[in-house]
Parts: sequence; structure tokens; C-alpha cells
Amino acid sequence: MPEHPSAETIRQKVRRGTNAVFQVTDPFAAVARLNPPLDADDIHTFVSGPSTITAMRLVSRAEAEGVRAELDTLVADFRRLAQRLASDEPDAAVWHADPHGEHCRYENVATGVVVEVNVEQPDALDPYFLLEFAETSDGYPGVLAACVHGDHDMCRLLELAGHAL
Repeated sequence: MPEHPSAETIRQKVRRGTNAVFQVTDPFAAVARLNPPLDADDIHTFVSGPSTITAMRLVSRAEAEGVRAELDTLVADFRRLAQRLASDEPDAAVWHADPHGEHCRYENVATGVVVEVNVEQPDALDPYFLLEFAETSDGYPGVLAACVHGDHDMCRLLELAGHAL
């Protein structure tokens, strides 16, 4: 098993929309060594198993800038709805509520829109839940197209836009 793949090997193997898994002896050390030089290439590695790392090419800075206005609208729409649902008792005929721990999952009975809210911090952004809201809502096609790696790309979009997670 190789000690670590080189950054150049990862650059050659990873294309947008795919990922690559590499066997390593120390996945945490490999990720710590590889992420800094790969950042300029929009490639991120993470520990995916006891002896593996996964590398994926995330949304580029240019693509993120191209959907920035739509992302900002998505975040504002999500926060506005999350705050309203967390502060009011939503109409049960409109919103099905599924509280669990510090979260509550609201689903609009008619439209299927899903809003997963941290009831203590309704402004909090979770990339997975924000993506789920975008997928079940209308109006965010650019953001959805940019999220080929799901919440990994959403996290990157939020970070590049300066939205606190």
C-alpha cells in the first residue's frame, strides 16, 4: 500500500462529477498533506475509511461566483421560512412537522418543500439541509447544477460566499 498518492496523481485522476478513492497507510496525514496543494485546483480530499481517502473536484471559484446571487437568494429564502416555522405554530394542514432533538423537519403537504430547522438556531445553515430545501423548491437551478457532489459542493459554495455554517 503506498504511503500517500501525490497531488499530481490526484489531479490526473479526479474530474468534476467523479471522485477517486486511494488506499493510504495514514489517511489523516494524507489529507493534511494533500489538501493545501490541491485547493487551487478545487480538489478536496477527506478520510473515507480506516485506510482510504476520497478526492473530489468541487465547484470552482468561477462557477461559485456565477451562482452567487442565486445562492444568496436561496439562503435568504431558507432563513426567512426557517425563522417563521420555528417561531410560529405552523398550520398542520399546510406543514407536517417532525420534531427530533434540536431539529424539526417541516414538509409542506401540498408542495413537498422540505425545511429542516435547528429550532434553537433557525438561521443556522447546514449544507445538507439547505440542499434538500433547494431540491424540493423551485427557483434555484444554477445552485442545483453546481452541486454535482451534493452537500460537499453546497458547503464549498457557502464557504466561498462567506456564509457562516
